[in-house]
Amino acid sequence: MNSNKDTSTPAWWLRALGRVPMPVMYVLAALLAFLMRDLLRYRVAVARGNLAAALPELDAAARRRILRRHYDALAAVLFELPRLAVMPAAELRACMLLPDMPVAQAALAGGHPVLVLAAHHGNWEWLLQALALGFGVPFLAAYKPPHSERADRLMLGLRGRFGTRMVPGKRLLREVLRRRGSGHAIGMVADQAPTSSPGRIWLRFMGRETAFFPGPAEIARAGAYTVYFMALRRLRRGCYETRFELIARSGENLDVPTLIGRYAARVEALVREHPEDWAWTHRRWKLEPPPLPPSPATSPPPR
Repeated sequence: MNSNKDTSTPAWWLRALGRVPMPVMYVLAALLAFLMRDLLRYRVAVARGNLAAALPELDAAARRRILRRHYDALAAVLFELPRLAVMPAAELRACMLLPDMPVAQAALAGGHPVLVLAAHHGNWEWLLQALALGFGVPFLAAYKPPHSERADRLMLGLRGRFGTRMVPGKRLLREVLRRRGSGHAIGMVADQAPTSSPGRIWLRFMGRETAFFPGPAEIARAGAYTVYFMALRRLRRGCYETRFELIARSGENLDVPTLIGRYAARVEALVREHPEDWAWTHRRWKLEPPPLPPSPATSPPPR
């Protein structure tokens, strides 16, 4: 699939669905949350297991409350997605507040491209589009194309409305090298499990050994990016706010474990602050950490 076609018009049925009043959509979202959680039991066991392992300090009642709110938030995000097909730019700016955008724009004005790292927390789809509007320079977003070309076209039509150019992750480094010296920004949602990637780095995250993609650190060094973490939080239904949290300055040349470690620490802090909005139904810990190297053999003490 050619990612240059990501500004195509969204599908007609998505535009029609996007015109349904949001109060109606949220009623449907509440019904979907009930179906997924209480009737279909969609990944409830996965979410419960993740919550129990990641937040053992909470009692069972507290984790049940998070679980219920998580499905409510997940369903709301699913029903907010079609709104992108028809949402005016002014509405998106009002729904996704970026009070720290001048900080990132100052980095761009200083000649430093910007890399923003987000998490699957809240409505990251609205976030990417709001960033494309806010930066005022070419904005690229890394993604993994789905197996279905039809599904790929469907999502590219939504994601390209405000100028975001979607770039398959395997081609991102090539794009970075091509754009060196030009003002631009890149967005990556980097907290998924790197199951199909030969390279991965293991860090302590939410109390467990967890695999992360090394790619963001490699991209940051290759393009001398100023790197920010986007801390996205829900203010109320349909309204979000972000914080730009500095991870690395341009040219800092952090090694992979340091930069990814800083990112992982910020994701964990956000998840602990607003746990209901993270993707607990994702099988985040299905990879097993590598075995520890054997201890070196010791010679018997001399007689």
